[in-house]
Amino acid sequence: MQKEDVAYIGCRLVGLFYAIKALETVASFIMTLVAFRAGAEFPASKAAMFYLQLMPFTFYTIVACMLWFGAGTIVKYLLPEIDAKASSSKPTVEQIQAVLFSAVGLLVLTWGITDLGSVLYQLFQLKKASNYAVIPPTLQAQCVAVACRLLLGFLLVFGSRGLSGLLTRFRQPELR
Repeated sequence: MQKEDVAYIGCRLVGLFYAIKALETVASFIMTLVAFRAGAEFPASKAAMFYLQLMPFTFYTIVACMLWFGAGTIVKYLLPEIDAKASSSKPTVEQIQAVLFSAVGLLVLTWGITDLGSVLYQLFQLKKASNYAVIPPTLQAQCVAVACRLLLGFLLVFGSRGLSGLLTRFRQPELR
């Protein structure tokens, strides 16, 4: 099996994981819809509840489709061909690390984006209540956590090749 095949399968598997996450959010959305139909009272508005239920579904679906249908493009970006002989060789540790770092980065990034919706909703509620100047410490902590997740996700997705090369260089005998 060639390194491109391994990366292609990896992209498709991560895409399948996100498709399953999207199906999980559908179940949550249906439960909220049933509760609304039954007359349950929620502290937030109906539009906000549906928005917060549909946002994770939308992001998970988009990422799943990108990984499933764009696996070939992603593999070409992560594993550029140097020459014909190199394409038939086994995958190197650096290339496998780059693919894995990108996959973990996508996971962290999508979790951060879905949490961003919750934080933004809470900030808009504070602004509505004219209490925007006093942000509770828990909401401040959530903002910092979401920012860190997004930053880490972007670093892992777009810096996977560099990070993999750096780790490979640190393991070389002359640096020990």
